[in-house]
Amino acid sequence: MSFQETPNIQRYADGDIIVSEGIVSNNAYIIFEGKVNVTKKVDKKSILINTLRKGEVFGEMGMISQSVRSASVVAVGNVTIGVIEREQFESIISGLPDDVGAIVKALVDRLRYTSDQLSKIGLELEKTRSIISSFSSQH
Repeated sequence: MSFQETPNIQRYADGDIIVSEGIVSNNAYIIFEGKVNVTKKVDKKSILINTLRKGEVFGEMGMISQSVRSASVVAVGNVTIGVIEREQFESIISGLPDDVGAIVKALVDRLRYTSDQLSKIGLELEKTRSIISSFSSQH
């Protein structure tokens, strides 16, 4: 069974939270219609990491690394997604040779680290823009 063939379909409206950062990962998702924003909290502020569209998958990092969600995902407009349950995901992934599975896990771990670092840089950029803007408006 491919990810596209998942029988579990869910629908969300604009602003609905689909997954929350810090929660244990039990499912991955594929977007059938619409788009979602992926955000990460840094210093109590939400930073936009990415916008995903039809055909893209999210939630896979936590499934592969067997860790909590590294980001939140929020519906932008009406969204229809397919839910890929852990058993289905593991049966597809188990078809990979062991070496490839280890490489995929390493890539996910590195991507998680890179996303964390980029989120922090994004927050610093926002702070810098705010300082520059306030300085510019004073002169």
